[in-house]
Amino acid sequence: MRIEIDGAPADLIPDSLNWKEPPMLEKDGVGAPILAPYWGATLSVSVATDVRHQRWFQLRNGNTHTFILPHPATGVLTTFTAYVDSVAGRFNIRSDCAVMTGFDLTLSKISVTI
Repeated sequence: MRIEIDGAPADLIPDSLNWKEPPMLEKDGVGAPILAPYWGATLSVSVATDVRHQRWFQLRNGNTHTFILPHPATGVLTTFTAYVDSVAGRFNIRSDCAVMTGFDLTLSKISVTI
């Protein structure tokens, strides 16, 4: 999946994108769900280097970023704005030296129109 971040192609191609629907906040008087307004998403990258991971980690700066991602309902590439909440690395620690095997990029406050 080729994605763009802030108008430029991502230097690493994520293996997967998992959308997180807005949580249910409450139910109204007739039992209908009241949903939060924003979605979340997690992008997973399985092949990484420390240098590339650090570039993505720099997106976790408190600013919003623009992402072109597949829409959660249609799969059509769509422009979204989001915060980067986490860039958590995964490491193989079976030997004496930890080796990065990938990372997960967690996005929040994504406005999705269905």
